[in-house]
Amino acid sequence: MVDSSNDYYVVISRRREQPERWSWEIVRKSKPLGVRLTADGFQSETAAQFAGRRALEDFLIQLSKEERRPPK
Repeated sequence: MVDSSNDYYVVISRRREQPERWSWEIVRKSKPLGVRLTADGFQSETAAQFAGRRALEDFLIQLSKEERRPPK
């Protein structure tokens, strides 16, 4: 089993629009996620980083809960 806290990370990117907008995406090192976890429209890189880190933290908490659930 891969350690989830080290397998997932946030990528920040900038759109070349006017005005510039920033986005974040949660990705996994071990293999592609199969779905895109992303948000965009942030006015600064800092805002996108903050929101992306918060989303990653929330995602890892929910993932941990899901992994501990007994199978049905």
